[in-house]
Amino acid sequence: MKHWFQRTPRTIGDFLTLAVGVAVIFGIAMQLPAVAGGIGAFLGILTPFAWGIVLAYILDIPTRFFAKKLFGGKRPLAVLLSYILMLGVVGLLVALVVPQLVSSVQSFVGRLGIYEAAVQDALAWVQTTFGLDTATLESYVELLTIRLEQWFEGISGAAAQAAAGAAAGVAGAAMDGFVTLAVSIYLLTGKEMLLRTVRTCLRAALPPRRVGNVLSVCTMANRTFSGYIGGQLVDALLVGVETFLLMSLFRLDYAPLIAVLVGVTNIIPLLGPFIGAVPGAVILLLESPLQALEFVLIILVVQQIDGNFIAPHIIGGATGLPGLGVLLAIIVGGDLFGLPGMVIGVPTLAVAVTLLKQAVGAGLQARGIDAEGNPLPPVEEI
Repeated sequence: MKHWFQRTPRTIGDFLTLAVGVAVIFGIAMQLPAVAGGIGAFLGILTPFAWGIVLAYILDIPTRFFAKKLFGGKRPLAVLLSYILMLGVVGLLVALVVPQLVSSVQSFVGRLGIYEAAVQDALAWVQTTFGLDTATLESYVELLTIRLEQWFEGISGAAAQAAAGAAAGVAGAAMDGFVTLAVSIYLLTGKEMLLRTVRTCLRAALPPRRVGNVLSVCTMANRTFSGYIGGQLVDALLVGVETFLLMSLFRLDYAPLIAVLVGVTNIIPLLGPFIGAVPGAVILLLESPLQALEFVLIILVVQQIDGNFIAPHIIGGATGLPGLGVLLAIIVGGDLFGLPGMVIGVPTLAVAVTLLKQAVGAGLQARGIDAEGNPLPPVEEI
């Protein structure tokens, strides 16, 4: 066969064979978009299964805790309690936060004209007092107001279309939700059997030493991911609740809207508190500079309490990455996968760094030297 490919075509049969081969290659290339579309459609069908895996992985964190602390290692009752807890949290958010969130957004949109007038008056005062030409800034403020109104109108239109689409496809959505829930329940209740099956397959396919290495890496990765993601979710929930309670205590406007924004963005490590606080401060600044100042102080207090007392106990040293490594993981993960990439980028990099450290340590030990290049002391025989 190799000789045939290297041979120069000479006869009519050779040229016909070459032409047919080229035509087949071009035909396959022309079908690649259709093949990619088919693969995409197939993956779309598997989306509920993927979400079921994600849900099961997240709920396995409280399930392990409840099984160990409350039910003596029995998983069925722990699984049930985890689902009750999840449904309770979701129901509480829908019943308490969503109506106030919608009211806050509607109130903010309704006051855009008032905000524009206040900013225009401030610019007129600056022009009168200091003699500065603020015509350009006034035009920018007017343009910004128009763009914000158009943006919120677009959101409302998109929400209406989404609602209509959801009403039309409620059966499909319900079926996807049922599949997601069923997959997560099956994975949680059958976790031990599934893990035993995977270990058996690994032992059948790999040498015993390789099996131990693979299982060790999987255990380390699972410990890192579950500890970090679970800690981030709990920490974000606590930060959102603290922000809402303090804003309500000081009677600040848009407390549900801003608290949800702060809580959700707090899932993003390192940059999350700033990403959520800046829009909230700007919204309150348009309403009242005093409220904006109070909000900034509240965020500083919440972040100090969270950073010094809450987060270290919840997350602990789940990653062991320095600040620069966390920032690198956030930037790369966010650029590749958006918000989910920002969340999983940090534990992914932590796992990679741990594996690299193990590889470096094994290499140094194999060469009989330490990290400074000095010979290792001989091992004493017992």
